[in-house]
Amino acid sequence: MDVRVICATQKNLTELVQRGEFREDLYYRLNVLTITIPPLRERPQDIMPLTELFVARFADEQGVARPKLANDLSSFLCKYGWPGNVRQLKNAIYRALTQTDGYELRPQDIILPDFEVEIALGDEVMEGSLDDISKRFERSVLTRLYRTYPSTRKLAKRLGVSHTAIANKLREYGLSNRKLTDDSEE
Repeated sequence: MDVRVICATQKNLTELVQRGEFREDLYYRLNVLTITIPPLRERPQDIMPLTELFVARFADEQGVARPKLANDLSSFLCKYGWPGNVRQLKNAIYRALTQTDGYELRPQDIILPDFEVEIALGDEVMEGSLDDISKRFERSVLTRLYRTYPSTRKLAKRLGVSHTAIANKLREYGLSNRKLTDDSEE
């Protein structure tokens, strides 16, 4: 009998063997060929091909027309960190397609957890004073949430602040739904 076993793990098996938490003999039996696939956040070039695959697959399964992908969808999806990797992307696309009523898949159709921010905290984000960094972060949060909560009252309720405070912040950062729509069309 010829048997091949394919295993996948997110654990560091070498470390587990050293700590005695994984059998060393089993490790060497299984560790014939190691393929390391980086997380999706490290492979932004794969996000849109995967998105297109999931859209096509879901549309075919449901017997519906494939929606067009909005021009700004790629930049929106690539800015997200995808802690759940490909499975999270697939689920987000499926959820969006079941709930959209249009012929175009747009960033505002994709629901992502609020604890993630559309910017990655790289070195360029950390430049400047604490006030500068805080303002960039605040602007990013407002930009992202204002697409989902398009009225100042809804956004204020979502963030737990007064309508006046939100209106002042949007004015301070030069944000409005019209501007966000214009920016996404470029």
